[in-house]
Amino acid sequence: MRRLLGVAVVMAGMALAFWLVLGPSSDWEGAARFVHFALLLSCFLVIGGGVRLVFPEKSEDEAAETAG
Repeated sequence: MRRLLGVAVVMAGMALAFWLVLGPSSDWEGAARFVHFALLLSCFLVIGGGVRLVFPEKSEDEAAETAG
């Protein structure tokens, strides 16, 4: 279940990033350009978080062995 959530988060982050990069840039003027850049950087963080959900650092088997 966690892996499906991770895939959904990655896809949503990629969709938002593609829209920000390929969308109409003429609307982002002045201070809105900084907001645009911050949104784009946050997309990379969201994608990275989704990848961590898909591929956790410890497998579930290793976590069960260390716990018990």
